[in-house]
Amino acid sequence: MKLVCPSYIAKRKDSLAFQLFSYMTAIVISILAVQAVAEQALVKAMLKVPASVKTEMLDLAHQANVLIEDGDMDELADWANAQHFYLFVLDENLQPLTHRLMHPHFEFKLKFKRSLDEQLEGKVSRPIFSIPLVGNNSLVIQLPHRLHPAHAFILYFSIIKVVIAAVILALFSLLMARNLQQPLDRLREASKRLSNGDFNVSVVDELQSNTREFNELAQDFDHMTREIHSLAEKQRRLIRDVSHELRTPLARQNLVLHLLRKRVGESEQSLVTRMEEEANELNHLIGEILEFSRLENARYDTELKRSDLEVLLVPQIERCKIDLKAGQGLYFASDAMRTKVQCDETLVVRCLNNLVGNAIKYAGESAHIEISLSNKSTDNNHYLAVTIADNGPGIPQGKLSDIFDPFTRLDASRDKKLGGYGLGLAIVKESMRMMGGKAMASNRLEGGLAVTLFFRQ
Repeated sequence: MKLVCPSYIAKRKDSLAFQLFSYMTAIVISILAVQAVAEQALVKAMLKVPASVKTEMLDLAHQANVLIEDGDMDELADWANAQHFYLFVLDENLQPLTHRLMHPHFEFKLKFKRSLDEQLEGKVSRPIFSIPLVGNNSLVIQLPHRLHPAHAFILYFSIIKVVIAAVILALFSLLMARNLQQPLDRLREASKRLSNGDFNVSVVDELQSNTREFNELAQDFDHMTREIHSLAEKQRRLIRDVSHELRTPLARQNLVLHLLRKRVGESEQSLVTRMEEEANELNHLIGEILEFSRLENARYDTELKRSDLEVLLVPQIERCKIDLKAGQGLYFASDAMRTKVQCDETLVVRCLNNLVGNAIKYAGESAHIEISLSNKSTDNNHYLAVTIADNGPGIPQGKLSDIFDPFTRLDASRDKKLGGYGLGLAIVKESMRMMGGKAMASNRLEGGLAVTLFFRQ
């Protein structure tokens, strides 16, 4: 056992259980040690005759000296009987100067008489004090139970125990929390970096912990990171390869349709046009799938820079007016005082085109589309809000949280014949995430849908 125990402790000293046990042992020993020192200090400081009682006893000694010098022993006896202390005036042989009878127990305790400055015991008793008088006489006084300072020691000791335990527990709790919180903070920071697409993070290197359980968790975290990175790469490669394989026959199909158009009659031209539209729509879908995949896997080459959003959006809004139908209108207004944000201009334009395109497509033939800029504060952060609102049918309230999911179709408010595959808003959401902002949708009180893009300022 002498060889096994040290080796076992050496192997387990980096475990969380051993560290917690060490902390608790240190806490208990510290509490007991500090409590013992505090109690000894309290005993030395307080186990004395109270100052008021000491003054009263010295005053009695002065009175006894006066009576002794007068020589009236009867008056001395009457004076002794009248005091609330049990006392006697003794000669140098410890015999009473008067004929007053002494209790045998008191006579026995004369062997243990003490001076007023001596320390008392830590328990309640009736000690006897001797005060020198004139002519080698002395005044012996018995201290009553009620005046013994140890009466309050139970309360004082209880308060000391609670205070010491609370202080030491607080100090060790702060120490333990600090030693446990730091690895958790580093792990949380690593998880944030991973969620942002940084697969190069190494938790083992960043954790710097002496606790075995934390290190094992970091190793598992790094293993999970490598697996997620591998899956993301496989997914990205699969989507790229599949998209490439689909676009190759589509290109050949477009060439065949172009040649076919020259060989068919007028009555078949509409069929060729329909086939070209379907091919173009499929090509557009493949492009959106690739775009969404790049954004979702944080592989888009974002170049965030500080730009004036109003200056960026105004010309793009004018270009969007070309796509408006006959009865539709597109309007822009801004009451923002600060319009500069950190953004990627390409992603901003993509978000605007997707949202305006959705409004043109789904808000109706007489759609009134409004784009507005405003400064807003929420969650203790300042944002520049870009709102694209229309007066269309809106979205069912229970489906608002789903419209940013990829391939979402809302049959109640979106007609499948209008086209689209539910990737436009998903791309908007991922684009805003890449730029550190967020996208929110809500139904307007007067009817219609409003999508707001929040750019952090």
